[in-house]
Amino acid sequence: MMIREVSKKKAGDVHKCHDLIPGLPSELAVECLIRVPYQFQSAMKSVCRSWRTLITSDSSFIQERRRCGKAELLLCLVQPLKPPTPESKPVEEDNNKTEDNKSQPRVFCTPRFGLSVYNSAMSTWHRVAFPNKEQIPLFCECVVLQDAGKVLLIGGWDPETLQPTRDVYVLEFAGRKWRRGTPMKESRSFFACASVGSTKVYVSGGHDDQKNALRSAEVYDVEKDEWSTIPPMTEGRDECQGFAIGTDQRFCVLSGYGTESQGRFRSDGEIYDPATNSWSKIENIWRFPDTSPRGRTAGDFGRLWCFTDIEDDLSNSKLDFETIQLPMKTGSSVFAGRLGSEAVVMIGGRKESEGEVMMKMRMTKGKKIGEWSDVQIPSAFSTLPFSHASIYV
Repeated sequence: MMIREVSKKKAGDVHKCHDLIPGLPSELAVECLIRVPYQFQSAMKSVCRSWRTLITSDSSFIQERRRCGKAELLLCLVQPLKPPTPESKPVEEDNNKTEDNKSQPRVFCTPRFGLSVYNSAMSTWHRVAFPNKEQIPLFCECVVLQDAGKVLLIGGWDPETLQPTRDVYVLEFAGRKWRRGTPMKESRSFFACASVGSTKVYVSGGHDDQKNALRSAEVYDVEKDEWSTIPPMTEGRDECQGFAIGTDQRFCVLSGYGTESQGRFRSDGEIYDPATNSWSKIENIWRFPDTSPRGRTAGDFGRLWCFTDIEDDLSNSKLDFETIQLPMKTGSSVFAGRLGSEAVVMIGGRKESEGEVMMKMRMTKGKKIGEWSDVQIPSAFSTLPFSHASIYV
């Protein structure tokens, strides 16, 4: 078997230690270790200090796995935990119990959220532990900075007060270590969010603690761990969706609604161009006034996908939308996303006795390859997500 030679420079970028595997040159040892599946990397870190340093020091190990075609693509999902934990705080209780009604009062509990991870290649699920017994903010945005090897959870609702928060949590994915990032300048939830370029995350819109739709926008530099304010949008947009578009690091905010028109989604959007530090409006790009774009759209720097269960071709949209027909009629209980070249859809049970269904399908240039295939979901991971992102490891 011929083993491809790895340059000493590249191997040196991956690790700063010697004797990874006794008797093997460091370059060859790295070539062996980057081929170990992700599910075993946690155990690898316990073998020796050199291996731990190799895996957790920075994102170079992941970049080497991508270079040799061994990286695995994980889908990160912010979703309610199921079932609620006993410590969940009751927020409403039905005390209208009568002698004729012997049933127990219904108690509505504040949900708790978790960060779940689905490995499509291995068909495995796990949940990332959160530090110091803290709780993940409800309805927070999940965004990935691939080159930095980081997953960010931004904004949402404080689990105790149920008020919008400015919090930022950063997960160093290689080392699986959490840290708090610098908070946003403004509390917000249900806002547009996207990573743009290798180090920046843009946020805009959403609503404040009075349910007022926000126009404000800001950008986070993950390397400097600091937020900067950018000009506000021309319209307040609650429940809007964010994307990075093109290769020129522009940020698009799709649809949303104003304070006085809650639930009536706008047909337009706005695009921020950092080159001019200004927003421009784009008309007639969302054709579903009764449907939120959240959970119905997904994309990256290339084409954007719109998932629908009605016949409506968006291929001529100015945003280069591609319409993807959902595998079944869904109503509003659906969450669709993107996992590399695969479209992934979770559909809620249409009856209380039915669970959620997850399906995926490969796509290329807007065309499906084959048919939708079912994905087995463990019961603990079967709630519809709020936000998602994918990362190579």
